[in-house]
Amino acid sequence: MRKTLILGVTTMLTLGSLNGSLATIAHANENENPSNKITELTRASLTKVSSDSILEVAPYVHKDDQGFLYVDSNIPRDIYIKNKVKVLEKSFKDINKQVANGQVVVNDDLSITKKSGFTTFASKGYTSETFWWGQRAKYTNSQTKSTVKQLENAGQDIGFLAAALVWLPAIGGITGISAAYCGKLAKSMKSKNNGNGVILDMTWALVYSVKSR
Repeated sequence: MRKTLILGVTTMLTLGSLNGSLATIAHANENENPSNKITELTRASLTKVSSDSILEVAPYVHKDDQGFLYVDSNIPRDIYIKNKVKVLEKSFKDINKQVANGQVVVNDDLSITKKSGFTTFASKGYTSETFWWGQRAKYTNSQTKSTVKQLENAGQDIGFLAAALVWLPAIGGITGISAAYCGKLAKSMKSKNNGNGVILDMTWALVYSVKSR
């Protein structure tokens, strides 16, 4: 089995557009099988995420001995296209660059941890955890209300989108967000806020789920 390791030069964990990338390709042992342990841990980390895309792609996502994320080159074409794995690979380039620079570490459950002394994550009005599939953002009641207000504004006038993005997880495909998307997300966050805030999971493909805290 041939596996492709993706390296690159942009940063996923800050807001902004991708500025272009330089990819370095390396091939692992063709007879090496994916680690069952990694796959199991990956699935275990998805218990709070309701996304068919994540569950479908997870078996093909791994970490190599150097701590870099990669997608198996033998991932079925239909799964690759349907789940926008090309976008996921771009985000892996960003993460792997930070791993190479010693800024972040990819854990065995494929969550991403910032190393002490580095300010990788942009200042924002919520706390968050980063995983291979995207981010989990936790909002307090007041933060949820502020975010909903910004999203509602963006839903009515796309000119307010930049202000709204400050309150959302920094996903590589963030440029795909539309006014309609903002309006729908605002309704979801508002309906799930019972006074304690919400938890928002957002994937590389901008698929999201919202639940009450």
